Amino acid sequence: MQFATAPAAHLTNSCNRQSFSISSASAMAEILSGSWPAVKALVAGFLLTLAQLTLAVSLLAPEGPLSYRYSTLIQHDSYWFANIVDSGFQTIVPPISHKVMEVSNVAFFPAYPAIAGLVRKCFQLQTGNALLVTAQAAAWGFWTYFFLFCERWNLSLSLRFFGALSVLAHPAAFFLVAAYSESLFLMALVGFIYWSSAEGRAAKISPRSRSCAKFLLTAGARCATCAPGGASTALRFF
Repeated sequence: MQFATAPAAHLTNSCNRQSFSISSASAMAEILSGSWPAVKALVAGFLLTLAQLTLAVSLLAPEGPLSYRYSTLIQHDSYWFANIVDSGFQTIVPPISHKVMEVSNVAFFPAYPAIAGLVRKCFQLQTGNALLVTAQAAAWGFWTYFFLFCERWNLSLSLRFFGALSVLAHPAAFFLVAAYSESLFLMALVGFIYWSSAEGRAAKISPRSRSCAKFLLTAGARCATCAPGGASTALRFF
């Protein structure tokens, strides 16, 4: 009895290299296309934060060396935050009716000085520089979310430009790169709105879990600022 051998063209192979390469390439392209808007938002946010910082140091700061100009972004409440980073919260009972830093400094929420203290410890920075780096990193996060919303809404380049310009032109935009908690609060609040309204995987999370996540994000945003009225606006999204 004779057995016919299979033609060479029909030899089986456990690894179909051709289809594997095609599927791998398509998967990689899908990953890159999905992450590209986030990369663009990160780069645009970084460049805008850098431009904002450059304008503040070059135009608003008093004359002097660059390091001195940069240090002048530490003003007023920044010294209270620095005191909290260095000495922690402290007060007397009953509290006094006027502000004395060495007696009571509990009028500020803890997230911003806590993160600045961690940055100071990790990177061996001075307290003032740690406060500035923390605030400016949060400003980068805020602008990143700003441009992520622009991507989600498919806004034109002109609308993105004038939208960013309208924020930059506001006098209070200075506080985004100064040693204040406003940039951290705005990053947390805008991030909360962005993720709570996200579709796709986030939409598959149960309503109870989403409510818990919203509560935690709102509480974190409230801890990031000394203006409790602003954080309460996030509660409207429950």
